[in-house]
Amino acid sequence: MAHMRRYLLGTIATTIMCAAAPTHAAAQVRRFDVAAQAAQTGIPLFAHQAGIQILVSGPIADGITVNAVRGTIDVNTALSMLLSGTDLVPVKAGGAIVLKRRQTVARATLAPASLAAQDAPAPAPADAPPPPAPEAPAEDIVVTGIRASLQESINVKRRADTIVDVITAQDIGKLPDQNVAESMSRITGVQITRREGDGSNFTVRGISQNRLEINGRTFLGPGAGGSASLESVSPEIISSIVVAKSPSADMPEGALGATVNLKTKRPLELDDFVASGRLQGAYTDQADHLGYRGSALISKNFGDRFGVLASAAYSDIQTRGYSYDSGGWTRTNNIDGDGDGVNDPGLFRPNRFMARIYDRKEQRLTLNGSLQYRPAEDWEIILDGTYSRLKRERNSQNYQVLFNDNDVGAVADENGTVVSGTFNGVTLRPLIYDEPTEFRSTNLGFSTKYDGDRVKVSVDASYSKGQGTDGGPGASFTYVVVPRAGNVTNASYDLSAGNPVPDLSLDTNFNRDDPGQYQLASIFENDFITDNVGYDARVDFEIMTDFGPLKSIETGTRFETIQFYSEAPQNIPSAASLLGIGDRNGDGILTVDELPGLVYDNSQGSYFPGVSGTFPRDFLGGTTDKDAARDAFDLPIPRAENIPFGRVSIKDVDQDTIAFYAKGNFEGEIGSLPISGNAGVRYISFERISSGFLSDTEATASKSRFDYWLPSANASLDLTRNLTLRAAAAKVVARPSLSDVGVSFVPLFVSRTGSRGNPNLRPFEATQYDVTLEWYFQPSSALTFAAFYKDVDSFTINVTQEEFIPGLSEQFGTFQITQPVNGEAGKIKGFEVAYQQSLRFLPAPFDNLGIQANYTYVDSETPLIDEATQAELPLPGLSKHSYNLIGFYEDETFSLRAAYIYRSSYLLGQGGAAAGGSSYAEARGQLDISGQINLTRNIRLTVEAINLTREIDRQYLQTRARLLNSSREDRRIFFGVAATF
Repeated sequence: MAHMRRYLLGTIATTIMCAAAPTHAAAQVRRFDVAAQAAQTGIPLFAHQAGIQILVSGPIADGITVNAVRGTIDVNTALSMLLSGTDLVPVKAGGAIVLKRRQTVARATLAPASLAAQDAPAPAPADAPPPPAPEAPAEDIVVTGIRASLQESINVKRRADTIVDVITAQDIGKLPDQNVAESMSRITGVQITRREGDGSNFTVRGISQNRLEINGRTFLGPGAGGSASLESVSPEIISSIVVAKSPSADMPEGALGATVNLKTKRPLELDDFVASGRLQGAYTDQADHLGYRGSALISKNFGDRFGVLASAAYSDIQTRGYSYDSGGWTRTNNIDGDGDGVNDPGLFRPNRFMARIYDRKEQRLTLNGSLQYRPAEDWEIILDGTYSRLKRERNSQNYQVLFNDNDVGAVADENGTVVSGTFNGVTLRPLIYDEPTEFRSTNLGFSTKYDGDRVKVSVDASYSKGQGTDGGPGASFTYVVVPRAGNVTNASYDLSAGNPVPDLSLDTNFNRDDPGQYQLASIFENDFITDNVGYDARVDFEIMTDFGPLKSIETGTRFETIQFYSEAPQNIPSAASLLGIGDRNGDGILTVDELPGLVYDNSQGSYFPGVSGTFPRDFLGGTTDKDAARDAFDLPIPRAENIPFGRVSIKDVDQDTIAFYAKGNFEGEIGSLPISGNAGVRYISFERISSGFLSDTEATASKSRFDYWLPSANASLDLTRNLTLRAAAAKVVARPSLSDVGVSFVPLFVSRTGSRGNPNLRPFEATQYDVTLEWYFQPSSALTFAAFYKDVDSFTINVTQEEFIPGLSEQFGTFQITQPVNGEAGKIKGFEVAYQQSLRFLPAPFDNLGIQANYTYVDSETPLIDEATQAELPLPGLSKHSYNLIGFYEDETFSLRAAYIYRSSYLLGQGGAAAGGSSYAEARGQLDISGQINLTRNIRLTVEAINLTREIDRQYLQTRARLLNSSREDRRIFFGVAATF
């Protein structure tokens, strides 16, 4: 691996010295990339890149095609190039440029306008009447607000050389999104999963093997396998999100679904000086708490050459969540499910009834900065960085009833699910958890590029670091308390009503709400710790050619190294081992009053209010302090080095990748139809070393190497001025998560389950085909259709088997161990439909309305087989149906936007028959609304509402009667003021 690093460092150093050739600049120079196209789309694209406002009426622009403008050019010259050959003439009108027909300008005796601030119309003769003011355009193509954002997204999509979908800055800012993941969910084909009410992970076209970038660089985060913690990244630092669904040879490998690039704001892309800020109150209804969030951005350009930008976003809110958890299901032969007095084989019962109330204090911080310098018109240098942190203090009340097979009157349905019954002698446990989470991510990047007339050179390098400690729900620290000897509990449950929480009644011979009736069984403490570091660097060349349709050749190389480390130690000291320290009264047990930091005060209030059913609404709850417990009982902080069997949970993976590519870009015609595109090949080679421990003293390591040639091609054919057909084909690979290739074993002692990595996992390999038809029928409007097919050569599948674990099974028994293995081939196919339109043809005020809608259908064939039913399973995380429906209204004073997102049920994971079958998430929709009132040109009032319908998330095993989990999170209302200057 060292020779790879030396090679790339030498290549970069040589390239920088060759590329740093400054030239002189012209005034008001901008970088343009505008293809020849209809004026209705080309003019707003040019105006955005030029940083000016251009107005033109729809009837005047209709039927006109503007010219291509590419390169770093003076704005005046660029505008002349754009309009050359047309009869459009720019005329100054206040702070804007109005485009008029040449004959109209002549009749009005108005002079064509220069874009320089000092220029003015030529003076008229002294005896001439004053020229009339320019007429206001009947329908502006360039507008501000939502429609401008939609148009910019269309412009990016149209000029892309691959198949992409885009959401741009104003679009992001107009949506009530808490983080980047939720912004991504508005894009066609992107589906997200939520954690505690926040968007967290995502799939594209049902596929979770995607590449996530920030400014085109690897976005390494603190999550398992190095994944980014998107719930901690504010969308306010983002200028656009580009989802590339077909690759080109210059794009880094690693995506089976798509490459998602989060682009942050850059100063020279903004006005000379921009200062903006937002301050909002944040109300959460289940927590009944008022917090706040705020953001600020300042950007300053020093001429056209150098700019500085800094932004920050911070929130401090409290949330509450309710959940029911069955703890999984167990197959048993010891329950009579039909009342005939004989136990029936193969019935399934829940492991427990667990009522949870989560109280959380959350602080999120996102910082972003950028330095942009253009020493010459063809040379640019950029330094930028992003830092994010999510800190969540979580206190949860867990009221647990552990079931057994001692049944009375149990009833089983046709699938063998015990839907109701009474169970005698169950265990009642009122537990209080301290479950902290903290994620931190740092991403730093440097880039420089030289755009010569014949050769373009770019160099890019970055550093990423992600660290996390994630107790997570059900983990971290708790005193495990049980009723004192002689205290008996009988429990009856009924799932037949299908409510989010089963009916439950308890019959006890003691006061179950008296803390004095319980004693300590053990202490449970664990953590999940990550420390990930990544470096990448690349050098790219583009050479302009004159070989017929071949316009340019690109070539380059890239190196990346990632170091992933995680551990998941668990400490479970029994009460017997703590008696010598904690039994103050000498009665041979540890009662609640002898447990430092544990307070039962019933302060949490009612459980799952508003949900139908008969179950305990009030139960023992309170707070706990793990630091007090550690001090009192001399407990170590759970780390792999100081916890028994802690080292076996270590995953230490180093992965180095080196890549080379060559690509040709072409433009030409088929008949009279313009065609453009690219074709190329990418070679990658990566080495992976997985290290860990087989026991606390026996280290182990495994090394793997993989090499691939990845051809790709993209083509775009303009059938008409506004109708484009695209086609793409490519071979792609997606590496398994780094957490899956570790050699470690992570045991879960309580459930006697565990997971083991597999260092011999191969990457996912697929050959994919894409086709799209894109109709841009009017400004800010489009109708697109896409179809895709992926022939996957190898899937990773999970296998669960019973194992005897030396050193553990002697005490805990055998474990159900899940391990990923290399699977067989499969297929993924589907289609997407997206529609957006500004309804400008309607009479006022309805002409301010607009609509966005998209729908995605995905199906899969995989080698995954359900052990319980022997049926073929779909790809985990894949919803067959998903859609977004967004409506908006916007005028000069007021805007309102409502967004509803839906995804159908999907497979969570492959499960064993003895454990109740595979797990699924039910379909879910969510309604969010945002609005604003413009008090002045610079100041506006804002309001945003998230999860208005307060949807309940449900998960189940094999059949919906086997309820696994249900949860409900707050409605979140944000309101305040925003300003931009």
